Amino acid sequence: MMRSMADTDERSFENVANAWARVEEALNRVLADSLRLLAGPAEVREVDAVDAVLGVTLPLDFRASMCVHNGSKSGDPSPVPLDYLFNTADIVELTQAWHSEEDPDLDDPRVMACLIDEGMIHVNGPVRPTSSLAGRVVVGTMNGDVNWFLDLDPPEGGTPGQVVRMDVESFEWDVLAPSWTQLLVRYAEDLERFAADPDSSPLLIEEEGGPACDWGVAPVYKLPRPAWLRDVRARQPSTW
Repeated sequence: MMRSMADTDERSFENVANAWARVEEALNRVLADSLRLLAGPAEVREVDAVDAVLGVTLPLDFRASMCVHNGSKSGDPSPVPLDYLFNTADIVELTQAWHSEEDPDLDDPRVMACLIDEGMIHVNGPVRPTSSLAGRVVVGTMNGDVNWFLDLDPPEGGTPGQVVRMDVESFEWDVLAPSWTQLLVRYAEDLERFAADPDSSPLLIEEEGGPACDWGVAPVYKLPRPAWLRDVRARQPSTW
């Protein structure tokens, strides 16, 4: 059933608004020119339309976030570690336009386990390493190669609404945060660290381009399997 913004509890909105305030305050210290690229709030009907058109139920905190900033505008320096965050219309258009054929072989958890064991794909956290957007809503991009999406149907151990960074060229899937609010808080903390001591923050920020899109990527190339694949018996892809 589609929810209206009236169903967004005040606590969710307050938490998101406070997180955005921290992000903006920190950006003002390290990248003040980027603040002009944060969009204004979405209208309630625009947020409701995303649920209706895509047939999904957006997390309450993400809905609340769109009513603070309806994405960001493309330009330099970016206020986020992407080219830009999508507005409501972009979310609908680009999620619908995302074409990825299902592959019964590569989408097999046994094959996923094999590819992780061989170091051919990078999976950090409870997320299925597929490029399909089934059960997912894309919310931002860097040149179409690196994308953030809300994972509404994660595997065991994941949290519905978790934010995932997917790099389709490098075969990387990283769970950035278990919720949109926690993503904003994590980003604010790393911006604050950068303002105090750039070397202490995982962010790399350029005055012209903004934060680098590899924020949130684990520094280890070959990670162990996520817990939900731990006991799966690996199988090589049939194309090998």
